Amino acid sequence: MRLRHAVDESGVLDWLDEQRIRQVFGNMNKQNHGQDGAGIKADELREKLFRPEFAEMLTDLRRYGEQALREPLPLLTFHLFRQFGRAGDRKAYEQVYFERRGRLAAVAMLALDSDAPHMVHALEEMLWAVCDEYTWCLPAHLGTGEAEHVGGNIDLFAAETVHMLAEIVVLHRHHLDSLIVERILLEAERRIFTPLYREKRAYHWQTAEHNWSAVCGGCCGMAAMLLLEDQAMLLESTRQTIDCMKAFLSGYGEDGGCAEGIGYWVYGFGYYVYYAEMLLDYTEGALDLLQGSKIAAIAAFPLRIHLSDGTFINYSDSSEYEEIPSGLLSLLAVRFGMEVDLPLRIPQLTDDPCRRWAHLLRNVMWSDPAVYERIHGETARRANGGFIFQQLEWMVAKHALHMPTNVWVETSRRCSDREWIQVACSFKGGHNDEPHNHNDLGQVIIHCGGENILCDPGAGVYTQAYFAPGREQLFHISSAGHNVPLIGGCEQRSGREAEAKLLEFRLEPDGSEMQACLDLTHAYPETAALHRYTRHLSWKVGQDRDGMNRITGIKERGGRGCSTENPPDPVDLVERIRSTDRQVDVDYAMDVNLDVTVAMDTGVHVDMATLRIIDKFQWKMDTEADVAKSSLNESYVESQVVERWISRIRPVIEKEGRLRWQASQAHLYMIYDAVQWRVQTEAVHTVDHDQVPVTFYRTSLIWKGNGVTATKGEDGRVENERVEDALEASENSKILESAETVETSNVAPLEIVCQVDFIVEPHQGEAEVSPRE
Repeated sequence: MRLRHAVDESGVLDWLDEQRIRQVFGNMNKQNHGQDGAGIKADELREKLFRPEFAEMLTDLRRYGEQALREPLPLLTFHLFRQFGRAGDRKAYEQVYFERRGRLAAVAMLALDSDAPHMVHALEEMLWAVCDEYTWCLPAHLGTGEAEHVGGNIDLFAAETVHMLAEIVVLHRHHLDSLIVERILLEAERRIFTPLYREKRAYHWQTAEHNWSAVCGGCCGMAAMLLLEDQAMLLESTRQTIDCMKAFLSGYGEDGGCAEGIGYWVYGFGYYVYYAEMLLDYTEGALDLLQGSKIAAIAAFPLRIHLSDGTFINYSDSSEYEEIPSGLLSLLAVRFGMEVDLPLRIPQLTDDPCRRWAHLLRNVMWSDPAVYERIHGETARRANGGFIFQQLEWMVAKHALHMPTNVWVETSRRCSDREWIQVACSFKGGHNDEPHNHNDLGQVIIHCGGENILCDPGAGVYTQAYFAPGREQLFHISSAGHNVPLIGGCEQRSGREAEAKLLEFRLEPDGSEMQACLDLTHAYPETAALHRYTRHLSWKVGQDRDGMNRITGIKERGGRGCSTENPPDPVDLVERIRSTDRQVDVDYAMDVNLDVTVAMDTGVHVDMATLRIIDKFQWKMDTEADVAKSSLNESYVESQVVERWISRIRPVIEKEGRLRWQASQAHLYMIYDAVQWRVQTEAVHTVDHDQVPVTFYRTSLIWKGNGVTATKGEDGRVENERVEDALEASENSKILESAETVETSNVAPLEIVCQVDFIVEPHQGEAEVSPRE
């Protein structure tokens, strides 16, 4: 890593104009920088590769390399190429494509060992085979795949391929047959440099505000620095690539949030950094793209959404267990002085389904164990905090729950000897036209001990249908796959107009409290009877916070139990426990025939975390109806509400009004009003992004309507039953006449309120379902 000449004190990246680029190139040493390697040195790489911290990665490379020597390289056949156009299947072709890239990457690294000349021969065969490929692009990026769509086309993987070949040439130029090197230069020129830099064809990704501009532009730009000797073309390449990087960064706000999710932060910003570092080295420190407050904020993004133990917020098309390249994170931590709260794990090549060379090489070049060791093992205080991404409207609060060893849980097993456990919560606003968009406005994640208990399904399998019209019907993309309601039979709609309005937000600096209120009305434009929908969220963490630990110890006694005509409202029970002292809590529990099984030893406390969600649905009235009688029209009757909660863990109904999800290190309880809401859980069997089978459990709360029913008479008109009774009970049933009036129509909306309390209680024991299986 080359040091910068100076720090930009303005905090803003000062983009380089063409005159400045020309000046820098004119002042550069006239030596061949490409042959010099632009920071890539085979000797240094070889020495690092055999260090102890890379032992597991090296074992993986050797195993993979041995397979490459034993087996012929799999073929990219015409049949595989046509499968996407004919059936919409990407997987068959891409599995072979990435297997070829992976074997090449493994052999290229192992060939650095001077004692393995047979690897160089195998490397030459693989390089020749890649040069023989009909196209370096994926069929999914080639339209119909006809010849006119192939020639001169550059997609993400054509760009990655030319970059990979260029760096392999630099590392092995003196050992490769000269014909191999000449062939690579010719193919790079024909497929990449001529259409892009000489003919100056326009590509859609050059102005894209997402990962394509950084990956395509950056890879081609790095290959140009390593392979091109024509100074005019090098200037053109640098100018074009910097323009691509401007477009890429325009997709980020000043908060540094990546709307595409953590996986695409790794991809897009990763290649931005790879290009920036090579340019810095190539220009001897004169051109630096890694400076300014916005770049620092983008660099901090993964640490801000890291919840604990390598688990992340995974909105959009990302995995919650994303692998952050250790080399990339090490470089950014050093450059921006960031504290890394992740354990050091150097990813193996086979961990990456796409077998990316750029990550592999830089993990070896840049990984710094000292960056991780500075934070590992320090106090939980460093894990406390929170952040709001103002532009994205992502909110996160993280806090440590302290777990004294003298705390006993209901099962009489002692809690873990670990002194603390991480708990976190996240809310999402934004809009439904984001890159790799999911219809998920109002989405919530609850996390404890390395596990997202209420979770986001993340990315599904990329098929033709995944990016085609109607994609919002797919589970991973639809609001039906997220912790948001179905309103009047309608899911959230796609499009920029479907947006959340953040009405208020508050976050304690230590992450112990977070509150937000979102107006989500515009997410449901197809629900004609809906006047307004707001979601209020309140997250709190604290030691024995207002007695909340005792709620999980209250169980039904034998005998009458709670099956009385007027059963105690579980939500009211929560309120009473929150607001009274220990003795009154017990007395109240006895009054409603409940048993308290929590240890009552004085001074025994367990930290708790609670999330209260209050959803308010305001409905339009029939404008011709008698408001005093509150006659409900047919559209209102059909507008029932179904709240949904998604988890990989099947919940258990402990009693009416209370569910429990048993995670690996915590119980998550849900307290709801069983008088008004009927609970139902269904298993959703699907596959994840890598086609691994996975089951999610969708728990629904279905509004009962408190006896307000409607049937159609013979004439088709709606006949309302028990409306007057419903109005008399409106305060208890939470079907309330709103004081608010609609000035334009003089309509008084009705209101349905759903209040749910989630309570996180740490425990020791095995999860009922392991999320990592």
